[in-house]
Amino acid sequence: MSLASVATYSSRGHVDWLLAVEIAAGGVIGAIIGGQAAAAMRSRTLRRVFCIFLALVGLRMIIGGLIAQNGAIHAVKHSTVPDGVARSLVVLGTGVLTGFFSSLLGIGGGTVMVPAAVLLLGVDQHTAQGVSLAAMMPTSLAGTIIHHRLGNVEFRVAKWVAAGAIIGGVGGACLASCLNARILQILFGGFLVVISALLAMKKS
Repeated sequence: MSLASVATYSSRGHVDWLLAVEIAAGGVIGAIIGGQAAAAMRSRTLRRVFCIFLALVGLRMIIGGLIAQNGAIHAVKHSTVPDGVARSLVVLGTGVLTGFFSSLLGIGGGTVMVPAAVLLLGVDQHTAQGVSLAAMMPTSLAGTIIHHRLGNVEFRVAKWVAAGAIIGGVGGACLASCLNARILQILFGGFLVVISALLAMKKS
């Protein structure tokens, strides 16, 4: 799914490959740690904390998108993290957290990566999503290998989900490229709020 979506985003110039590689480096490390932690700890408390975090970030993105969409903000968006070592550490840390939570809780890495790229690094919404998909390819592979060794992968189900995901990924990428970045940010923020609610209701 990531490969099909990335190809679509890349054809429209919405993938920063250097940023994707930097985040992916941290993501692989986080995925390995998260996969091991999933077999050794109860994730219910962590999931609840993560749900609150997702809801707050989602609301922040919605509000920011609405304000900008209404014309209250005209300034060019910029990074809140200065260039240099600080930015590199934020990028690497984003990758580690993305891989960790993705592998531990079984969620899409974009729920962490996209908000971090938009709110901290000043990346536009389209590029943030393209970078997220590109960076998640090696991250998801590392997580899958770890979970396969732990006996947590059901390939008979995964192959059919993957087939549908490829179609949905290409279609979603094409639709996203047609939307205004601020509208896309509002939609993504709403998606985070919904995901946080679904995770909160999960019993196990």
